[in-house]
Amino acid sequence: MTKASAASVLRAPQVVGLALCIAFALSAQAQQTSAASPTPDDTDRQLLQRINDLEAKVKQLEDKQAAPAPAAAPAPAPEPVAPPPEINEVAERLKLQFFGDAGFQTGHFYGPTNTFEFGEFNMFVTSRLSEHVSVLGDLLFTSSADNSVGLDVERLILKYRANDNFSASIGRIHTAIGYYNTAFDRGDYFQTAIGRPVMFEFDDQGGFLPMQDLGIVLNGHVPSGKLRLSYVFEVTNGRDYGANVEPTQNNSSKNNGKAVNFGLSAKPQQVRGLTVGFSFRHDKLSDALNLGVSENIPVVYAVYTGHNYEWLNEGMWVRHALPSGALFHTPGFYTQISRGFGPYRPYFRYSYVNAPLNDPIYGNPAEIPVVGRVNGPTVGLRYDFTEHTAFKMQYDREESNLGPASNGGSVQFDFMF
Repeated sequence: MTKASAASVLRAPQVVGLALCIAFALSAQAQQTSAASPTPDDTDRQLLQRINDLEAKVKQLEDKQAAPAPAAAPAPAPEPVAPPPEINEVAERLKLQFFGDAGFQTGHFYGPTNTFEFGEFNMFVTSRLSEHVSVLGDLLFTSSADNSVGLDVERLILKYRANDNFSASIGRIHTAIGYYNTAFDRGDYFQTAIGRPVMFEFDDQGGFLPMQDLGIVLNGHVPSGKLRLSYVFEVTNGRDYGANVEPTQNNSSKNNGKAVNFGLSAKPQQVRGLTVGFSFRHDKLSDALNLGVSENIPVVYAVYTGHNYEWLNEGMWVRHALPSGALFHTPGFYTQISRGFGPYRPYFRYSYVNAPLNDPIYGNPAEIPVVGRVNGPTVGLRYDFTEHTAFKMQYDREESNLGPASNGGSVQFDFMF
């Protein structure tokens, strides 16, 4: 069928409708003429007007049929899909953090003159090598009394972790003597006060206990229900003693004996925030005079950290024995308490150590600087003014049987990033 014939078919109903309308109009007009007898001119005008109106309506119908159907609204564009994030595998398994501090010191407790001080800059690296194997590196830049800045590999540990109950590590470590030495890194940011208790000072800060060592460590949890026991066992080279020697025997040991340390701690579920425990270390010392000193270091501790409170308590009793049977004992303890008030945390600490002046190690200047009796309070305030930055103000007083009492004040800015 052609387009013309199709159009004729579509117009046929419209023409028929138009003819019926005209016939109906003429009939109605005839009735009105018979009733009202209008003039022929009026009748013609009315008919023409009706015809024009009807043609206009037909034209409208034709236009509607000829007009194209409105286009369907375009489908909305799909939501953009973000590409999956690219995972940097090196960054995913390698974590790097930095810690540091700087401040100002005054008073004879710190030295003959007041001074601004660069304390330490610590680079802390951990990496997961596999599901069970990881490595920890701890590099330390620290200033010394001669104003030089030295680099020290503080820790380097390769660790295999089978599960929560057993891990094995080898490398340069912080010894698990008591609580403080493994709870707080060299970065002062993590500890409340400026500096450590006397009994836990590092050797480069005048400390006398073996805070660093080289060897193997076994540790993990002990299945113990609500008591939540943990253990640690260390076999290490032991500390070296003598003037101008490196205390940590990194490459060679002066004797075939090895230091052994065992610790056990509990975090009872009934008292959240409480940790109690002990450690016991034994070593035959490598000393400059080859005295063959046997050393035992038992430490007990009770620590509570919770509800804004911090209360640290530790006590030790170092026993040195000579082959002749002579015994020498060095007691020591500290207690530290603090409470947080929002970003502010005032704190108080008291430290005590009393080494006999005739002790073959602690009282012999050929081995280490003489320890003697050291005791005194520390009072301070910590203010965490950002999430990763802290400001500390502290006053120290220290008494000793080796000289007059000393006092000192210090401020410190600690940061991590």
